[in-house]
Amino acid sequence: MTNKKCGFVALIGATNSGKSTLLNTILLSKVSITSHKVQTTRNQIKGIKNDGDTQMIFIDTPGIFNPKGKFDKAMVSSAWSAMNDSDAVIFLIDATKGITKTFDNIVAKLKTIDTPICLAINKVDLVQKDSLLKLVADIENVAPSLFNQIFMISAYLNDGVKDLIEWVKDKMPKSPWFFEKNMKTDLPLSLHLAEITREKVYQFLHQELPYSIAVKTDSIEEKNNAFTIHQSIYTNCENHKSIILGNNGSKIKMIGIKAREEMKNLLNKKVNLFLMVKVKENWRETPEFFTDIGLDFKK
Repeated sequence: MTNKKCGFVALIGATNSGKSTLLNTILLSKVSITSHKVQTTRNQIKGIKNDGDTQMIFIDTPGIFNPKGKFDKAMVSSAWSAMNDSDAVIFLIDATKGITKTFDNIVAKLKTIDTPICLAINKVDLVQKDSLLKLVADIENVAPSLFNQIFMISAYLNDGVKDLIEWVKDKMPKSPWFFEKNMKTDLPLSLHLAEITREKVYQFLHQELPYSIAVKTDSIEEKNNAFTIHQSIYTNCENHKSIILGNNGSKIKMIGIKAREEMKNLLNKKVNLFLMVKVKENWRETPEFFTDIGLDFKK
């Protein structure tokens, strides 16, 4: 019988509750992109944390929201499936928002599973202590006995996260490890690189650009100790294309510079990055964009 432990941990919560920031903080490494834009995380991203004899596989999921189109529904479905298939669940909420309709919807789902669940109240550094105490009392009134434990954390400041990891570690079942010791994520390189560029698009065009953009890595070539990467940025209309390009290409140039810097740090080699902006109407209804990031396309 193995002395090792290994299991899956679903990070569940509304959009912008801080799941991706928490994952990166737990791993002390950036594997999931972050932004202030809602629904930044679109698929399940696994982050692997090894601690002693225990391997914990944290699954960053798309934020729960009221889905409309096929793409939205596929994202929310991905989050629910992670919750159902995990050995432990961390339900993350934003302390500045408190109990919302989304909170009630998630609690209703959590009541249907037989899995250890903890509540992590995030961004506690942004609210007063009295407000936190009232929030905890309200939560215990709405969902009595649902949570094994409640943690007060700031994922951004790495405050309270250590205790949360210890709780998860205790809940992992005995099992051989599923991943090699030095792995941080199982995210394919092509998708990891595409996510880096998508984050930079959001970073520089947060106010101007609607949510409907996608990034695909078209090719990766390693030669002479350098990577040459070609990517396409897809948007719905010509108007949005002009926004991404910027005046005389100023925006796309800055996006490329910042994405290239992060890729260089990731790959530890020189990177030549070439970006093309393309218009594809209704890309969110096209099967290839689902399968590229691991979502199920349902007709």
